[in-house]
Amino acid sequence: MNNPGILENVLGDAVAALLAIDAGKVSLDDVLDQADPGYRRSFEHLLLNIFRFRKSVSDHWRQFCTRGPAPEIAALLDAALSQCLFQNSVASQSVVNVAVSMAKKKHADKFVNAVLRKSLREKWSVPDAPEKLLPAAVLKRWRKMFAPETVAELAGLFISEAPFTFRLCKDAELPANASAAAGFGGFRFAAANGRDILTSAEFAAGQYYIQDPAASLAVSLAVDELPEHPNVLDLCAAPGGKALMLAERIPENGTLTAADRSARRQELTRENFRKRHLPARIITARPEDITGKYDLVLADVPCSNSGVFRRRPDALWRFSEKSLQEIMALQNQIIVRAAGLVVPGGVLICSSCSIDTDENDSLVDSVLKNHPDFECVSKHTLLPAADHDGAFAAKLVRKRSAHS
Repeated sequence: MNNPGILENVLGDAVAALLAIDAGKVSLDDVLDQADPGYRRSFEHLLLNIFRFRKSVSDHWRQFCTRGPAPEIAALLDAALSQCLFQNSVASQSVVNVAVSMAKKKHADKFVNAVLRKSLREKWSVPDAPEKLLPAAVLKRWRKMFAPETVAELAGLFISEAPFTFRLCKDAELPANASAAAGFGGFRFAAANGRDILTSAEFAAGQYYIQDPAASLAVSLAVDELPEHPNVLDLCAAPGGKALMLAERIPENGTLTAADRSARRQELTRENFRKRHLPARIITARPEDITGKYDLVLADVPCSNSGVFRRRPDALWRFSEKSLQEIMALQNQIIVRAAGLVVPGGVLICSSCSIDTDENDSLVDSVLKNHPDFECVSKHTLLPAADHDGAFAAKLVRKRSAHS
């Protein structure tokens, strides 16, 4: 990728993405959805490594600065040095030349040239101390919630690549080149080379669904006590991963509604169900617009994404106490609405891909405060590990009235 034009496009897009993500305007997923297909793989690889190693890479180049650069130049230095360090197909000299050319627009070309050349002459190595790896706000919070050894383990995972895992749908067989991975509730997962799986006939036929084993935690709580003719709702379904698991497990005479507020992402849900020939009522609706009563409601709410930081490392850089309070307020609105859709004797599953104890406890507390006829019967937090992401799930049962 030593073509100067492509280099400049990738580097320029990376800088723009950093600034937009730092400003809270978009997420990494949003950026990658709009990436140029001509260089998407290189662009994604670069962004993932920028966020995984941003603290130590930034600390490295800042030691050669006598003054703090403007945000645009800081983002350029983060992106350019990361490209030199983590993309072997790129010549460092070419990256420096492109970065210096880009910096001319901000009259910072001499500064960028000097800082990058000094940074490359001084060897950078991967640190192992959490304070050298994690954003300050996340480190402060995790140190309050977890033991020092747990924080160290999470920091180590943060700079590691997540395994490529997928679920074996229905009766699909384990591929010869894959290893089984543990899931919850009897759902079967595997790990393998991503390219082999994505190009396989079995994937094209819908026998595999790209998913982390942690995703089965919530559904495992949902399917153990379904009535004979269940009416089931997945409130935040898109792109359909958990809804597909529900569809495989509910009785044939049951009904499943998969709802989500995003029309664009619900097209993915429809395609996922079509590919696997599973029935579902797929609708685009906000939680407050959904009516009816359901025996089971699954609410996998938007969250801080703190349990999936290997796949979304930008989440830890977007975290702040303010953003946490904002997402918790949204979660509480959704979960209180979800509880109101459950029939007496029915089940509500609250879930998230967060490992933040305050965030997850607030979900359960909101239901119990606003709907005192619910009882929390189980609650689980799964911390990230080498072979799976982090997740949270709680099962709440609505008590039957004295006359039911």
